[in-house]
Amino acid sequence: MPLLLTNQEVAAAMCAQEYVEAMQQAFQELGAGRAVNSLRVDSCVPLDGYTHDVKHATEAHIDALPLDADPVYAPSTIAAAKQTKDVVYRLKTITGGYPACGMMAVRISTHFDTQTEIAGMLRRVKLPLAPGWQFMSMVVLLSLETGEVLGMLPDSHIQKMRVGGTTALGVKLMARPDSKCVGVLGSGAQAEAAVECTAAVLPLERIKVFSPTRANRERFAREMTQRIGVQVTAVDSPERAFEGADVVLTATSAYEPVYKREWLRPGMHLGIGTLLEDDPSTFDMNRSVVVSLKPFGDSADFVQNFVMGAQRKPTFGQLINRKASEFDWDATVELGDLLNDRATGRERADEITHHLNNNGCGMQFAAAGARILENARRMGLGTELPGDFFLQKEHT
Repeated sequence: MPLLLTNQEVAAAMCAQEYVEAMQQAFQELGAGRAVNSLRVDSCVPLDGYTHDVKHATEAHIDALPLDADPVYAPSTIAAAKQTKDVVYRLKTITGGYPACGMMAVRISTHFDTQTEIAGMLRRVKLPLAPGWQFMSMVVLLSLETGEVLGMLPDSHIQKMRVGGTTALGVKLMARPDSKCVGVLGSGAQAEAAVECTAAVLPLERIKVFSPTRANRERFAREMTQRIGVQVTAVDSPERAFEGADVVLTATSAYEPVYKREWLRPGMHLGIGTLLEDDPSTFDMNRSVVVSLKPFGDSADFVQNFVMGAQRKPTFGQLINRKASEFDWDATVELGDLLNDRATGRERADEITHHLNNNGCGMQFAAAGARILENARRMGLGTELPGDFFLQKEHT
């Protein structure tokens, strides 16, 4: 019978080290041609400029949104997002899987995206407008043997940990094994997962974190010090996060590069979270640049983007595709190339290595989901649902 899990049960079912292992299996299978992924599909409805009742209802929700509604965003960030008129409803779907884990995954999520300037940089802020000021996002796991539903879970925990696990996989394959100090740009959920998973693959001694909001970076430092048992210190500039760091990880909501080439030092490893954060002008400082995966087919696009009407500013998916068109993808190799011995990672201690964790894919959810379901059943977690509810005699 299908298993329904909460975020708390998902968190209890699988540790950081297992996420790194699951991502390693997934990207090795992908590199060997034994996994499949779809393009991400974003269907967007810009709400500005329309007079439909939905726009007015959404605006009322935004007006009522408390400044402390989100545990990660600072009140000042929510306030800035509430003031913008560029609100886009985005339905995002992505699929993928592979035989070795026995399943396919479908991720479905909805966002109310805003684009607003914070600390002099344009950023994306997602607004929690569902009842109780929450987000809606879920993963459905499907059997490759029978096609039936095997599990359903909200995606908050698995989402951040599959990204963090992939970032840490890049660290494992490319950073110097004696790396002790990590710099982090970002203090949200993605940054937490990147640090937690990296701590599972390196013997860390200290971590430095910067984000534009002082309260956020100080909260991050307190909570992560307690969680992983490594001293985390908040610093007051992004450049200071690079000083003395063996590894630097980025996990921000920025729409532009968050670092400068003069901050890079010999022997450093960069783990970059999105295309928008990265600076291609630094690629010539690296022997090779490793990406999680290259664009599909002959296109440079990573997102199939469908937008209703016209809007004043490009959507997040359009910005990702535009940035992807600037990259020389032929000069990069994939994680799967490293894992299948078609390319090598670090060859010298003084090399600067560069991993662009550039795109989410459905097989990551299948890889992690398979282990989560196995562990959860062994641990007695979750609620079993009637399997027949999702099945039918009629042809589709």
